[in-house]
Amino acid sequence: MKGKVIFLLLLLIAGYLYFNGYIEVPDNNPYSGSSGSGSFSNGLTPGDAQNLRQSVISMGASDAYVSLSSGRTLVQFEAPSVGEALMGMAYEIAKKAYEANPVDDVRVEAYYLGEPILGLTIDNGDFDNPEFEDIRRPEFKVESDLWIFDVIVEDVTITNETASVTLEYLADGDGFWRDYFGMGFLILEDAPWVEEISITYLADNGSLTVSTSSDDLLKLHSGEITTDELPSIVHVSVGNAGKDSGSKCAPSKEEAYKLFVQAYNNVTSLQANNASDEKIQEAYAKYQKARACYESFQSSTTSAASSGEVGEIRNATLDTNGAVAIKFSTGEVKGSDEIGADMWKDVDVAVEPWCVDYPALLGHWIDFGEGSLDTLDPNMVPTSGYPVNEVSGEIKAGHLYVNLNSDGTLTAFELISHEQIGDCSHRITIRYANFGGG
Repeated sequence: MKGKVIFLLLLLIAGYLYFNGYIEVPDNNPYSGSSGSGSFSNGLTPGDAQNLRQSVISMGASDAYVSLSSGRTLVQFEAPSVGEALMGMAYEIAKKAYEANPVDDVRVEAYYLGEPILGLTIDNGDFDNPEFEDIRRPEFKVESDLWIFDVIVEDVTITNETASVTLEYLADGDGFWRDYFGMGFLILEDAPWVEEISITYLADNGSLTVSTSSDDLLKLHSGEITTDELPSIVHVSVGNAGKDSGSKCAPSKEEAYKLFVQAYNNVTSLQANNASDEKIQEAYAKYQKARACYESFQSSTTSAASSGEVGEIRNATLDTNGAVAIKFSTGEVKGSDEIGADMWKDVDVAVEPWCVDYPALLGHWIDFGEGSLDTLDPNMVPTSGYPVNEVSGEIKAGHLYVNLNSDGTLTAFELISHEQIGDCSHRITIRYANFGGG
């Protein structure tokens, strides 16, 4: 499970390491006095983002995304591991980012297996006062932290009112209630705003849901509620659906897609963590079901030819002021004056000239969630379920996308760099690979 390598209470550890000298800030800080110069607004060059990305990778990151503008630098990188060295690595990357683009706001974010872990902000070039923060998602915090119990977490859902966890309980029955309240306290620590904690235990012959209000958990912790009063603060319900029954499919196409992406990410994370073959096969079986479910929603979708093998991985740069689009089958990039009235006969995706600070692409693509071309299994890419009408939206670093091309083939791609070169102008670089060996 991912959480086994995530250290707990990251903020406290960050403060401890910094104030005890584990993260050393050099006395001869080369950036003191040079912040806020305001002279960098027009000095960005086409290769700045790519050069910084390569520098970050050379410092140990397995991948990186860089966004440069006249007011902000953002670096998101995939960390090779999580431990005490991660904060020091983020700090050094922030220094490198400031050298490349000395602006008031430098932001560095560390990811591990596609999950956000650690954030670092440097304001006005002040490297004597780095601001570290824990940026794990609440759901991921809960999943990560519950590994200390003998459970397999299947799902975590957190809203403004409720934290709900579905899991398989592997320990013996003697410690059931002790573990239940222990997990409840931990969940409440990770999501202190919720009003109720609910844990559903899956079994072959059904399920058991136990719920407790947050107020009662806090009273139990403070001793206001005694052991004799425990039966009055828990609410138990029994379900007929066991862990292997499941529903026939999803209630909607959107829910089917969400389940499909979650199942895909689960398989890839288990593979990256060198999980046992048994766990990977179990996750793959769930993925196949989720994929079949998603592909069944075809009323507004279309199909592609068999995906086949993954071709050579290539890079392409698209620019709203130049080569705005690409034909994946040939690798040819085209300007807007080279695209005819029937756009999709000439190109497969195009960069959007949106007046926003993030990159966006127009095409017929779906977002697979966290993933990489380097670990993509072509057998896990669906051949149906792609949009008939063009879609347009933000593309994110660390996510994997698959586009249905005009010739019926598929191309997988990922974002590797982005530069905002004007209020509504963008330059992005993507890596892509055609299915079928092309």
